[in-house]
Amino acid sequence: MRITIAIIFILSILTTIGFIFWNQEWKFSKPTPKPENLIEIESGDSVSASVLKALGVQNEENVFVHFYNYDCPCSRFNIKEFKDLTIKYRDKVKFVAVLESVDKSPKEIKEFREKYDLGIRLHLDTSGEIANQLGIYSTPQAVLIKNNVIYFSGNYNKARFCTTQNTKFASIALQAMTTGKEAPVFPELATIAYGCELPANGNDLTRIDKFFNFLEK
Repeated sequence: MRITIAIIFILSILTTIGFIFWNQEWKFSKPTPKPENLIEIESGDSVSASVLKALGVQNEENVFVHFYNYDCPCSRFNIKEFKDLTIKYRDKVKFVAVLESVDKSPKEIKEFREKYDLGIRLHLDTSGEIANQLGIYSTPQAVLIKNNVIYFSGNYNKARFCTTQNTKFASIALQAMTTGKEAPVFPELATIAYGCELPANGNDLTRIDKFFNFLEK
């Protein structure tokens, strides 16, 4: 009898854990809801002087803007892909990491710099204003700027693990930009945001989310 109860108990725990992991994968496989006040941005749109100034961008500089949220599992899965891009293209492009957080202290910047040590400019976007001005409402996302206009805005890949070579949208766009080519024309999949809503848009993590974030840190 005790053995039966123990087996049932263990199976219940394993089933619960399996469901939680499945739920996490399912949640991030759906498109991120668009906020009502979203500013729609397309390739060729001009970037405002105030945004360029906030990002520390000089006129006509090639820029890669990475939107990151430490509390977002998708952002943490994506960081290796971003780091590889900074190493490969840092002599040709200015990289800026925009940290999406409602924490108004410099703690987020310090943690990001110490953890990843990328040697790039960091900007703490507590209000989500930079993201909003560039049409970003989810992390991780990337915006490429060339001659003060949007060259590319969208996803790194069709999935958060960034392993599919022919859908590495941000990487393909970056290669084209640094070789003087026109912006690639991607399928809609490149611009439909998947991942985590911005904290500034009221993205409150559930207890389950926070538990798994703790395990991943």
